[in-house]
Amino acid sequence: MIITRKSSYLFLIIVTLVLLAFSGKKEEVKYMSPVDFEIDAENELVYVAMLTTKQVSCFEIKSGLLKKELNLKYEPKALTLANEKLYVATSFSEGKLVVINPERMKVEATIEVGHGASDVVISSDGTKAYVANGFSDDISVVDLKSKKESKRIKVLRQPMTITLSKDGKYLFVANFLTAHRADVDTVTAEVSIIDTEQLEVIKNIPLANGSNALRGMTLSDDGKYVFVSHNLGRFQVPTTQLEQGWMNTSALSVIDAANLEYVATVLLDEPERGAAGSWGVACTPDNILVAHSGTHDFSVIDYAGFVEKLKEVKEKAMLSYDLRFLSGLRSRIVVSGNGPRIIKGRQNEVYVANYFSDQIDIIDLDDPQPSRYKSINLNPDLQIDSTRLGEIYFNDATYCFQAWQSCNGCHPNHARTDGLNWDLMNDGIGNPKNCKSLLYAHETPPAMITGLRANAELAVRAGFRHIQFAQIEESHARAVDFYLKSLRPVPSPKLVNGKLSDLAKQGKMVFEKMNCAICHPAPFYTDLKKHKIGKASSYDKQNEWDTPTLAEVWRTGPYLHDGRCASVKEVLQREKHGVWNEISDEELDALVEYVLSL
Repeated sequence: MIITRKSSYLFLIIVTLVLLAFSGKKEEVKYMSPVDFEIDAENELVYVAMLTTKQVSCFEIKSGLLKKELNLKYEPKALTLANEKLYVATSFSEGKLVVINPERMKVEATIEVGHGASDVVISSDGTKAYVANGFSDDISVVDLKSKKESKRIKVLRQPMTITLSKDGKYLFVANFLTAHRADVDTVTAEVSIIDTEQLEVIKNIPLANGSNALRGMTLSDDGKYVFVSHNLGRFQVPTTQLEQGWMNTSALSVIDAANLEYVATVLLDEPERGAAGSWGVACTPDNILVAHSGTHDFSVIDYAGFVEKLKEVKEKAMLSYDLRFLSGLRSRIVVSGNGPRIIKGRQNEVYVANYFSDQIDIIDLDDPQPSRYKSINLNPDLQIDSTRLGEIYFNDATYCFQAWQSCNGCHPNHARTDGLNWDLMNDGIGNPKNCKSLLYAHETPPAMITGLRANAELAVRAGFRHIQFAQIEESHARAVDFYLKSLRPVPSPKLVNGKLSDLAKQGKMVFEKMNCAICHPAPFYTDLKKHKIGKASSYDKQNEWDTPTLAEVWRTGPYLHDGRCASVKEVLQREKHGVWNEISDEELDALVEYVLSL
């Protein structure tokens, strides 16, 4: 059941909150947040990466009972079974690849990789591991014999998901966000392709215009295609309506794995029903499976029919606007939990990990009746506090008109930015502005880059009205406030052991010398005021903008109110943003290093 229905899950939330309110006790929460799992078919086990509790747990599939678990230092983001080992990508202030003996559930090795380690795959010959480092923007190549990182391969921006070609010659890397400026006609994220012999990027493939939040990627069972699930933002039009996917749609992009070429982007939504928050994607010999985290269901797409129909389409560029392409090829099946993110197929069964309800649904495609679902309960003691409830609402598209999007649609990856410019109705039409991260939004009023809203509380409620075309209950809005207030910055990948590098220390002195702190004082690095920034764009109706926080500025690009700069260096070098005096190249590089370390 989805959360908006009178389900047992909603009942659990209400009962938990009521009991806590009447008890007068501090909320004691325990939730797991499954972000990945692997099925051990031979031993009938499933290994699950639990983000919030920093655990890897093993459950028996048949009984659903917890068999063993292991606590980790950092949050596990992904895992894979190979070579009779369990490889887990973990990260927070740094990234580690943890090698686990699954039988004994003991750590055998911890290998340093890049910041924000978010996915791991093992080479065809079993000698190397490839780790996607989402925040250091690179791929770690790990020698599994020496258990050391042998190389880092630079990619574009926030590589979150990776997959190997069937012959192991190519590693496909889904860059989560666009790496370019936003004030141009074409703004899209790309898939990088790495030659595993040369160990270098040989090609970057742009997806359909507006593609962002590349969350899932898989290889077709026959090895012919790579499928990527992602959001598709219609940033070129004013946000005046939602019908027909006017603002945001959910998409599946197709790449020819042999020729290394982009084929098409197909919409996962229906004409009057969105498939928001499309996340995990998997393939069986017969089907393509896609989880829709915002609408609490998943798609089952006939693979053979999909490929055949795709070949018949001459104008493939138009498929990214066609809401009927999957008609007759796809069925949508509702899960019993909340927030289905990771999905995998096994024979004719589908396994779906529900992030917010801490359970794995097991659904027989021959008889997909909710009353016949099997379920592995990962957390019998599940409790939901007000902050978690706000996170649920933030990610739930069923409150939105026709379920086209949730707050997460424009603010993916824990309420940050999608990297696009949007022409919002908040301040009139015709002046698109870059999407802001919501980190510290409540602590740094006013809200919006224009300073239009006096505070983030007002902005949250206006967002539901004007972006989701919904009027939510005040209790829901307060819960979202709690969630956003709970956000904390991730340590910068520029830091060295949690501290400023020597270059950044020099940059701090330049920061002080140039009086940057007048507009960007600690601790939030904003004076909470509006300022002119120099040259206005032709679309601007004003030239005074709210001073944004510099916290986590390393992950908030592109920069300035209209996203005209792809990098902080461009802001300072080309736009002369506050740097009116003479500054040497060495000082500029140091200043950039410091700002990116905040």
